[in-house]
Amino acid sequence: MKKPVLIIVNMILVIAVIGIFIVQSSAKTDIAKGFDGNYLNSGFLDNTGLVKNPDELTTLVQQTAQKLEMNIFIYSAGKNDINRTDYEIERFADDFYDEIYGEDTDGVFYYMDVSGRSPACDRISTSGKAVLLYQNCIENIFTRLDNYLPASTEPVKAEHIENAVKEFLSAITTYGKTAPGSNSMTYYYDESSGKYMFMKNGEFVVSRNKPLIYNVILMIVFLAVGAVVALITYFVIASNYKFKKSQNPVIYARNENTVFRRKSDDFIRTYTTKHKIETSSGSSSGRSGSGSSSHSSGGGHGGGSHHR
Repeated sequence: MKKPVLIIVNMILVIAVIGIFIVQSSAKTDIAKGFDGNYLNSGFLDNTGLVKNPDELTTLVQQTAQKLEMNIFIYSAGKNDINRTDYEIERFADDFYDEIYGEDTDGVFYYMDVSGRSPACDRISTSGKAVLLYQNCIENIFTRLDNYLPASTEPVKAEHIENAVKEFLSAITTYGKTAPGSNSMTYYYDESSGKYMFMKNGEFVVSRNKPLIYNVILMIVFLAVGAVVALITYFVIASNYKFKKSQNPVIYARNENTVFRRKSDDFIRTYTTKHKIETSSGSSSGRSGSGSSSHSSGGGHGGGSHHR
């Protein structure tokens, strides 16, 4: 009975060690950079030339950034931006944000497409805690903005841009009040960067691993499965054992019938020889090839695009 029990214990221990390793590895990375408090870095850039007083809108953006404690940048795309594809608009928004504020900082970038492109493609790119704040309400924000922006085929006026900027700031202020819980199971995964974003003990975390609570659950599942497998293994092994009382081996043969005629010890000796293999060339062997360079995935971003 000892051997089956040992097998069960070993299997459960192995699975437990695997689970602990997963849990420990998930707690190692915290690369969120938060908000540096400099709301004056936030702003508005009008690339259409239609807005007469862009500084007024910049002031509104900065006031909202100070209130929400995050970076905010709004870019109104003009005719020079008309040839961008949807993908290029997405990359432009993400990269523009990272260049100004840095990767994995708290903030949002709004690309307002009033370039004359058809269909127009607006983009909201979120970073840091803004990912969790706005990811589930991106479409609601776009719906609100559609009330102030013209359709793709309609002419663009300065008031369209001004009203859309104000409505965007109002929307992110409203939705910014519904922050996820300090240990919420809600998380966002950015496929392009391979980063997970979630809340942990009241702090926003950007990590290469899932939230700890998911790995704890996974470990419990591993242990449960391991216990079931171990029990099945135990009963299979136990069913193959016949637990009979052991007999004394001397009852099977009498001493007078057992004769040892000769005792000998034989040793087997083995020999190994080595021969040097000469190469046809005197040059030393080596490895050559083209080197590969690593590519940084950049900061983690959420958000979405919307056609008008």
